[in-house]
Amino acid sequence: MVPTLKSAMFLAFLAYASFAAPANDQPVLRCDLSSAVIDTTGTTLPAPKFSPKFLGLGVGTQNYTCTSAGVFTNVGALAELFDISCLFGEPGFDDIAIIAFDLWSLAPPGLSAPEVISLGEKFDPPVILGEHYFVVNPVTGSGLNPKWDFTSHAFAGNPEAFVVGSKIDDVAAPTGASDIDWLYLTNLTGSLANEIYRVDTRGGQAPASCVPGSKEIFVKYTSLYWFTGGAF
Repeated sequence: MVPTLKSAMFLAFLAYASFAAPANDQPVLRCDLSSAVIDTTGTTLPAPKFSPKFLGLGVGTQNYTCTSAGVFTNVGALAELFDISCLFGEPGFDDIAIIAFDLWSLAPPGLSAPEVISLGEKFDPPVILGEHYFVVNPVTGSGLNPKWDFTSHAFAGNPEAFVVGSKIDDVAAPTGASDIDWLYLTNLTGSLANEIYRVDTRGGQAPASCVPGSKEIFVKYTSLYWFTGGAF
């Protein structure tokens, strides 16, 4: 992979602005986001009821299976979340998701999301907040809900450092049809956050049709995840 000049500048900026995790892998949130404004321009997503606490760059895949009707249906996602709270308001912040997506799209199949982001880090690894994946709804015991899990990274060893979200609002990405929807979710269980916003999405949409019986597909995407409120 040969990054473009714009991508290389982003990686250098990310390397400069991030900070190394302590030995116990429990980074302390360095930059205050309490006065940050979540940009939902061009959408009808509601304003947050709580102050932002965490800002993560999600790099991963949206996962789909092919139905008998010949269309893809979403069956979850898997992504790493990188701490970019200290980049908010800095020059180039508005381009983070799209440049990260460019890099992720160009990455060879065997290269993981952390390895892609760490291209901008010669010595210190990027700070991983946690993982995003789907779980069986812990309240009803059926269906899938998104979970953001910081128990192995940002708050290693703390079993309450997660949130399972319940989708409240879903709007088409104002950036284009190839980008997955922007979302507003509230807390179903967990103590990490009261609200979750998925905005500034790039990629992640499945093709319009498929052949029934096709294998599951994994479509690369990036997005910004804002977490408001919570006990951390």
